[in-house]
Amino acid sequence: MKVINGALVLFLAAIFLFAGIDKILHFQGFVNALSNYVLLPAAAAPFVAPSVIGIEILIGLGMLLRPWRRLAALTAAFTLMAFTIALAINHLYGDRSICGCWFTLTLAKGSGAHIAQNVMMCALAIMTWWDQREDKDNKEDKEMVATSVQA
Repeated sequence: MKVINGALVLFLAAIFLFAGIDKILHFQGFVNALSNYVLLPAAAAPFVAPSVIGIEILIGLGMLLRPWRRLAALTAAFTLMAFTIALAINHLYGDRSICGCWFTLTLAKGSGAHIAQNVMMCALAIMTWWDQREDKDNKEDKEMVATSVQA
């Protein structure tokens, strides 16, 4: 199970780091994509874009660092939920422009499959968060047992 959990952590870290770095490399394209979202006023896109990029990169780095992994996984889950809601609303009410996720790989539009992909990645982030909680709880239980035995 540790191998699967480790692979999951690396997968999420890679996804968020790649997405953030790709947005830096294609910053104006990302700003243009954000300006087409229904929930965001077009004029706000240049100010929101750096925050999104920063959050994605911090999540990716946090996933790689054990002390920050649990917080990064929880932040990833909430971020993916927000992205999914924005994609769904844009899919239903917007002009269905490009999503702004990965310019290097694709200029995809926010489709139903893309929304489902985000939901699955959100579930993976929640699983990682849960797994990290269990590790912490198990470690605390072992410490309590060791303290009890010493006393």
